[in-house]
Amino acid sequence: CTFCCVDTITARTAIWRSVHKQTKFWADARLQAETLRLLTATDPGSRQHYPNTLFPQPQSQPGPCTAKSTIYTATLAAGFLVHQLTRWLRGIPCDRDQLLNLLASELIETEAG
Repeated sequence: CTFCCVDTITARTAIWRSVHKQTKFWADARLQAETLRLLTATDPGSRQHYPNTLFPQPQSQPGPCTAKSTIYTATLAAGFLVHQLTRWLRGIPCDRDQLLNLLASELIETEAG
């Protein structure tokens, strides 16, 4: 199992390229203020989808993920990723790509396929 909890897309890309063939469960949380993007790669479809979420570092939006006023966002992200792990361990399909906007109280899951 691999949990990718780093601050840059460059690091995510390097880690994915290094371990994606060996890891059966991949989880990645991307944070900015009170917005989270939660990604898992656990089956052929999600493994094909994940590399499409990687992009050059200059295209990323700047902003620390651990700002004092939003540290709880990281805690929520950890909980969501552990939830995906428990689903995977029980043989329940994981959600491959979710967006959570805390200010708007919105949770969006991308469609599979």
